Amino acid sequence: MSPDTVLDALGEPGRRQLMVLLHERGESTVTALVDASGIRQPQVSKHLKVLSHAELVSVRPDGRRRYYRLRPNGLKAAHDWFGQFEDVWQDRFDALDALVSGPDPTPDVTGLDQSDPQPEPQSETPPDPDTTKDT
Repeated sequence: MSPDTVLDALGEPGRRQLMVLLHERGESTVTALVDASGIRQPQVSKHLKVLSHAELVSVRPDGRRRYYRLRPNGLKAAHDWFGQFEDVWQDRFDALDALVSGPDPTPDVTGLDQSDPQPEPQSETPPDPDTTKDT
């Protein structure tokens, strides 16, 4: 299957919505997809025909009903096409990992150079005059 056909089919938001519903439900009739999506029956049928042509869905007749489900062929074509750009995402993830793992980027707001020794804290209680008497 051509990635162009698959990506064209997935370019319409209503078709993507039907794909999500089929993913959640596993298998569904047109009537159930109409009820769940709020899309009118003629549009759902038309979308399913396009998705079927792109090998994204398959149909299983059962008496008077037709059950639709996702088909991996078209999804694999889209996955493989997007896979050629994996290096772009990997570079972004590597940069994010370096940022998160790197030194603390929090600026020093104390005004003290962290490499200088810290001043000794001053005692807040005055010495007890009874213990400091001259002998």
